[in-house]
Amino acid sequence: MFFIPGALIAIVTFPGVIVHEFAHQICCYLRRVPVYEVKYFQVKKPYGYVVYEPSDSPLTNFIISIGPFIINTLLGALILLPASIELSVFGVLSGIQNSNITFGDVLRFLPTLVSCWLGISIIMHAFPSIGDAEVLVSTILKNKEVNLFIRIMIAPVVGFIYLGAIGSIVWLDLGYALLVAFFMPKIIGLFL
Repeated sequence: MFFIPGALIAIVTFPGVIVHEFAHQICCYLRRVPVYEVKYFQVKKPYGYVVYEPSDSPLTNFIISIGPFIINTLLGALILLPASIELSVFGVLSGIQNSNITFGDVLRFLPTLVSCWLGISIIMHAFPSIGDAEVLVSTILKNKEVNLFIRIMIAPVVGFIYLGAIGSIVWLDLGYALLVAFFMPKIIGLFL
């Protein structure tokens, strides 16, 4: 396992940070929650953020907090779909049988590689942040007005959010992105 500074990862995967914050903003608009400030990307922590009016609705807080998981995963998967199908059907190095890789070979795979980078970057930032988990803890788990059954149902989600945020230290976010990229053509193949 090797350590790469978070700022460098954020710079390399900046499209994912942008989509993550945009997903929060979209969810705010869908739930009619006023947004006061948005920073889609910056090269310091937090790498992006959305400042919005706190809501009394547990459902609204839940949707805003997990919105990036759904939106980033779906958008990243859609972007990756053509590349992952091409790579799984033709193989990563099909047509490049020997070690003499030409400039034409690189150019031929360039759109696929760009799609892979973009899709993986977006999916890597699908996990909600610790700040998102803290919103759920304060507005749902610690809120005695919220039904106990709902709090019990939300508790594992909050645990997974913390696990995802902490797991990024050991590349869980990259692992999730690669898992989506690898299994997506197989899942779609089941339905076709």
